[in-house]
Amino acid sequence: MMRVLVVSDSHGDFSTLRRIYEREKKGGQAGEQPLALLIHLGDGVLDAMLLQRMTGIRVEAVNGNNDPRGAFPDELCIQLEEVRVYMNHGHSLGVRGGLALLARAARKEKAGLALFGHLHREMLVEKRGLTLLNPGAASHWGGSSYAVLEIDGRKYQVALGKL
Repeated sequence: MMRVLVVSDSHGDFSTLRRIYEREKKGGQAGEQPLALLIHLGDGVLDAMLLQRMTGIRVEAVNGNNDPRGAFPDELCIQLEEVRVYMNHGHSLGVRGGLALLARAARKEKAGLALFGHLHREMLVEKRGLTLLNPGAASHWGGSSYAVLEIDGRKYQVALGKL
């Protein structure tokens, strides 16, 4: 079993990102696993890199429309236990106008879980066997929201959180 912290859109608000990490790093309840990974979905990936340097947490990330080019890829597909996870900030897939292109890109990569940001609001949608998750914005002006994934083999649970 692994626990993964999923954030997006920290926009330079490192102190809020760090508070979220500190709240979730050891597990909120008795018996919970510590965090194994931080996923940052863009617009603040430098915040994630700083947190990695300070804490040693493993980071996977994608660039957002406000990140320096080349820091991370624009899209990424990773395997977490037996769950294939597609990641994209969402701006290049037009998520403000709907999630069809995001779902298509995730299905092309044979992912069962698609993570995205850009909208600054939490969203958890099931579409024909595909879970689409936006953790919201990890900044004090964006609602200070995030998600925690608990993955056990090919099963996973999503918990949305707020500071």
